[in-house]
Formats: sequence, structure tokens, C-alpha cells
Amino acid sequence: MNYRSKSFKSTSLTLAAGMLVSFTVGCSQGASAPGTAKGGDASKGRVKVSMMFPLYSDPPQKAEVWKMAEDKFNMEYESMGVPDNSYTEKLAVTVASGDMPDAMVWTKYPDPEFDKLVKQGAFLQLDDLIKTSPNLQKIPQAIWDNIKVDGKIYGIPRPRALTRAAVIIRKDWLDNLGLPIPKTVDDIYKTAIKFTNDDPDKNGKKDTFGIVMGENVSHQDALWMAFDTGNGWRAMEDGTLMSADITPGRKQALDWLRKLYQEGGIDKDFAVLKNTQVWEKLESGKAGIMLGGQTSDFARYVDNLSKVDPKANLIMIEPPVGPTGKSGFGETTGFFGEIVIPAKLAKDKAKVKTIMDFLDYQASDEGYKISRFGLEGVHYTKNADGTLKLNSEKLKADGSPFINNAYDPYQYVVLSAPADVQKKQHDNLDMVKDKGIKNPAVSFLSPTASEKGTELGKFKDETFVNIVMGKTPIDSFDKFVADWKQKGGEQITKETNDWYKSQKK
Repeated sequence: MNYRSKSFKSTSLTLAAGMLVSFTVGCSQGASAPGTAKGGDASKGRVKVSMMFPLYSDPPQKAEVWKMAEDKFNMEYESMGVPDNSYTEKLAVTVASGDMPDAMVWTKYPDPEFDKLVKQGAFLQLDDLIKTSPNLQKIPQAIWDNIKVDGKIYGIPRPRALTRAAVIIRKDWLDNLGLPIPKTVDDIYKTAIKFTNDDPDKNGKKDTFGIVMGENVSHQDALWMAFDTGNGWRAMEDGTLMSADITPGRKQALDWLRKLYQEGGIDKDFAVLKNTQVWEKLESGKAGIMLGGQTSDFARYVDNLSKVDPKANLIMIEPPVGPTGKSGFGETTGFFGEIVIPAKLAKDKAKVKTIMDFLDYQASDEGYKISRFGLEGVHYTKNADGTLKLNSEKLKADGSPFINNAYDPYQYVVLSAPADVQKKQHDNLDMVKDKGIKNPAVSFLSPTASEKGTELGKFKDETFVNIVMGKTPIDSFDKFVADWKQKGGEQITKETNDWYKSQKK
């Protein structure tokens, strides 16, 4: 049994030493026990392997996990961690120098520069190597498809769930007002009005509102999908792509928001709210609905809201159905960076095999467990009930030399949250996994978009905010579309459609 699928059984975790974790351990195909050699005979000398990757905490130490990996794969490992805030610059300098490490994480996606380097032959094509990597093969095909360049694989994805969004609502407010869980955008609209006007928290004050969103009309993913805008780009009936920002569905959704704003169902301050301020509206007990939340963030919302209102009950529900029957969430790329191997290693088959074996092990259940919890007897001990007692100080001090992870559909379940919250996260991830709406141009960034995308984005945000707030009429959307095309959108559309057609050949 895969322990990842049972993460909601965990007891509450803290960052203190001695925390407990509960799961059922399962070993993936191709994973051998720690300490057993694979990828070479130690008597023949160790294979030197260097890997560069972004750091989000202190660099990993050459401690027990590091030494285990070196022994297991008969390698001499050089960890080249670079602080995340300077990684992009370091990556560019490294590539330009021609002196690249044996493997490195490429973080930007989509990236025309990466595609150009692929066409120049800078990186190994990995399709055949992946066929002999049983754990990497468990990554969903949709993620591999997203990462391909001209139908070929040049990077190993650091996988994430393709769909992990959430519609979050105050169930206790619904109960207080005798309302059912909303199923459609019409239901959401009516519920938002009642959350504003009918004192859902029963404190005798008119101090609540329905839908929370932020500047640039953020946190509305489920609404856009319900109005069939498409995710980034929408495939039209004639086989072409149209930017989601100029679809008829976007205009309809903005009109829906405009009317709701006028009736008080949306936070009046939305236009100036940064991301964390949007969260705080929900956590402070003022907002009742979030249409574009994230499953992982649900745990912090519950925790912070409970400090304000211990009786509050947040739940995650299915995305609302729109006027034409559409519903869902925008699907993500399904990965967070990809690991590439320079083409200069093509003739060094022993080194390439060691790299691939090491990365494949990191994608196994066993390797994934070690990357998260360390080694038994070093970073944790087992309790009689199957939970783990973690030495979190040792785990944090050592860090992990691993740069990849297994595909874990429940990665966004927060193990430090109470068991009931973990179960809600687990159940939501199960529910949304088949509700993702793919971006048909997810792997392409047009040259004109690279040049003018920021300017067009600001133009779009300003227009949409003004429409929702009633500063300009809904029909100003039509002028926005014409101006967007004139400012570069038409050329972006042409370049994107040219690419789209080329992928069908």
C-alpha cells in the first residue's frame, strides 16, 4: 500500500523534536533497500556526479542520507545548491559558460530560451532512458506531455498534482441561514448576497460579505472555468485558439462580478488587496466564499480562523456549474522545474546511468519517504502504533541532498494539520483530480508575449477592475478586446496558433 494515500491519518505535527507521523510504508518498483549498491561497483571507483538546484533553506549537509546515497549508487556526489532568489541568474551564467554540472534544475516554464537550447543540442534526449526508470514512469502521462519539446523529452519533471485548487466556503454560515451547499454560479450569487445581508455569523452586526478576491480580480479560477473562458487559451469550434482574456465567457463572468459587486456580495476593498490580505479576509471571519483557493492553504485558513471563531467550519466544495454546464479548475503544468542533463555526457554512459538511477530512486516510495522523514534510527524511530517519532532538529539540520520527488497526488495535504483537516484536503484532491481544464498552449510562450506580456497584463487588470467596480460599463470590454489586439494581442494569437497547428502535424 502506498503510504502517501493515507497521509490524512497523521497525528498533529509540530516543528519540535519528537513529532509523530503516521503512514503505511510501501516500496516502489525498482527501489532497493538503503545501503545496497546500484549503478556501479565500489571497487571500480566512484562516479563523480554534480547537481545544481535552487535552495529554499540551508544547504544539505554531508550527513547520513548523503552518505547513504553515495554508497547506494557508488558515486561521489557534489551538491551545488544556489539560493532561490539568485538561481535564475546563476543558471544563465552557468549555461553561457558552457561548463554545466552533470544535472541541473531548469526552473522557468515555458521558456523560449530553453527550447532554443534544446534545438541547438545542449541537452540529452531522455525518452529511452526514462523507459528503463520504473519510478519515473509512474509520473502521469499528462505531465510528461507538458514537458515535451517537439514531442521529445529533455527534462525530468519535479512532479506536482495537476489540479489542486479549491472552492472554500463557511459551512457554519450556510447552516445558520438554512442554506444548502451551492452547486451553480446562480447559487453562489444568491449565497454571497445572503452572506452580506443576513448576518450569517449571528453577531448582530452587518460586518460580513460573500466573495473574497484581490487586486487584478484574483482568486476567481472556478468562476472563469464555469463561464467557459478556457485556461489561458480556449480551443474554439473552428480549431483555433483564443486567449481566455478576450472570450465571450470572460465578458459574461465580469458582468456577473459587476452585478454582484453592486449588490454588496463582493468585498468593496478587493482592488487594493494583496494576496496575503485576501487570505486574511477569510481568516478574520469577514468573508464567506473563496472561488480560487488552494488545497494546501486550506490548513492555514482553518487554523487562523479557529483563533477568531472556534466554532467556524470551513469546507471545500465542488466548483460551481456555469450557464452552459461547464465547471472545473484551471489545470497546472504538473511540475515545479525540470532536471536536465547536458549533451556533453552522451558518451559517458556510466555517469548518465548513475544520474538516472539516482533520480529514479528519488521518485520511488522509499526515496520519497527518506527525502521527507530521513533514515530510521537517525531521523526517526517507529512507535508500536505505526507512527514515527521524528527528530525534527536533526532532520532540519541535515537537509536532503535529493533534488527530485515521487509523484504524490496528496503532496498538498499538510501533515502538520489536524487529522480532520488533512482528510478534507485529501478528499478535495480526490474530487478535483478529474476536474482540471487543460491549457492547450501550456508549453508555448510566443516571442511577442515575452516582449509585451507585462504591458498587456497591466492593461487587462486595469480594465477588468474598472468593469467590476462599475467605473466603466460592461460594453467597454469590447473596446478592450480591440485595443488588446492592436497592442500586440493579435500577433500573440497568430504566433500561438501557428505553434498549435505545428503540434498537430
